[in-house]
Amino acid sequence: MPTIRSPRFRLYRFAMIALLATIPWPAWSGDEGQITLPSFEFSPDMPWLNVSKPIRLSELKGKVVVLDFWTYGCINCVHVLEDLKTLETKYHPYLAVIGVHTPKFDREKELKALRNIVVRYGIEHPVVNDVEFRAGRYYGMRAWPTQVVIDPQGIPLGKVIGEGNLDILDSAIAKLIEEQKDRLDPTPLPISLESEKLERSPLAAPGKVTISGRYVAISDTLHNRVVLADRSGKVLQVFGGPKPGHADGNAINARFSSPQGIVINGNKIYVADTGNHLIRALDIVSEDVTTIAGDSSMEQPRQGKFKAMEIGLRSPWGLAIKDEKLYIAMAGSHQIWRLNLATGELSDYAGSGREGLQDGSLSTSRFSQPSGLSIQGDWLFVADAEDSAIRRINLKDEKVETLVGAGLFDFGDVDGSFDEARLQHVLGIAAIDAYRVIAADTYNHKIKLLDLRKKTVSTLPLKSPSTDASQHEPPRLDEPGGLTVDGNLVLIADTNNNRIMAYDIVSGVLSPWKIDRLNTRHLALPNNR
Repeated sequence: MPTIRSPRFRLYRFAMIALLATIPWPAWSGDEGQITLPSFEFSPDMPWLNVSKPIRLSELKGKVVVLDFWTYGCINCVHVLEDLKTLETKYHPYLAVIGVHTPKFDREKELKALRNIVVRYGIEHPVVNDVEFRAGRYYGMRAWPTQVVIDPQGIPLGKVIGEGNLDILDSAIAKLIEEQKDRLDPTPLPISLESEKLERSPLAAPGKVTISGRYVAISDTLHNRVVLADRSGKVLQVFGGPKPGHADGNAINARFSSPQGIVINGNKIYVADTGNHLIRALDIVSEDVTTIAGDSSMEQPRQGKFKAMEIGLRSPWGLAIKDEKLYIAMAGSHQIWRLNLATGELSDYAGSGREGLQDGSLSTSRFSQPSGLSIQGDWLFVADAEDSAIRRINLKDEKVETLVGAGLFDFGDVDGSFDEARLQHVLGIAAIDAYRVIAADTYNHKIKLLDLRKKTVSTLPLKSPSTDASQHEPPRLDEPGGLTVDGNLVLIADTNNNRIMAYDIVSGVLSPWKIDRLNTRHLALPNNR
């Protein structure tokens, strides 16, 4: 749970608060003993999504209002979305959830980027982009995520911070609706969903891609499926999609929810089924899908050894494999876990479960939303997203070290030495060889090269495939989420452009990787959650 502190917005950690706390509000004013909240409205220049017109708080009197303060790169905020959807369904039409987006990273301030996320996470309530933290400061927001509860008269009552507060919010909302039922207003909000405005595409927000031998596998995340193709781009099979769900079985009947990490090992494809908090195995020959880890619950950070099917996971995001051991970037618990494929034993591997940037032993190290993994020799490389860092673990002496990155609020777009370089919410990583690693510098829309001998970071040049001077501008990436290397070929999951890109390390040419014969029955763009 990221925490902010004014004025420098430095990040600190503290335990999640699971109680309804009194908010330190500005001065109160009122007549005849009635306490009323001082007039506050969202500024007219604050942009909205999922609505046909901006919303004023004064228009929401007669409803219980929950203001959800969040930032889109925060996994804790993503977890809370399920709770909010549950409450919206249960208390419709007397509950109004308003997402107040208070961005951490520079990239998150952009409305186009936020629109993509609203669609990707299936958010159907109004969202306002509070780039300057105006509402955040007014309502005493100090950490992501925070929910503020306002009663039908427009009076704020309290707030909860962090995850796991569904029961507290449920109880508070039920009580307010019962006590103020004579004041309730069922008038619907002016909803106009962003998901209904986007064009359909063969791929939708692909998060990860991997290549092995003759196969290429893609996590087609927003379509809730896995696409298997050959190296020429010919589609061989599609597993799952288009709607989210959890079902094992054959390729057609299987269901996934926002799959991310993906690796191929022989005739098996292993998938981090992120939205379901599961690990799935896809058999290329039989085309069957089975669940091999997770019990569908969302587990808190844990340490120990467990039977893989008898414990919950927490937003697994990245995968890597070596010697029949599957390494899992558990973004939601800020840890790396390991699954022994031979025995079915699942255990935490690295990270205490406390968010932060700390090197050292496996048990005392800290990560911040690890989201990408790659193995080269005895090194496990980690894309540690929330602290914009590249970490690595020596699989022999089991020590964690940071290559690039300084802390949760130390980010940017700076090349140079490892000490000087800065990235921005890096999600993907792939080792080229023993001395070169490339990273998907996601919020900078770039691919960065780490030279382990020189200890430097540089931006890879991207050249146009066209020889026509008038068309020499290279394709632009938009939040690349994953990449994979095979010789001089790099395949990139160009997430917000809904495509896979091919990059030639030698020539520097970047061009679309064409996918052939992706059946039209899979082209629906559903609400994802």
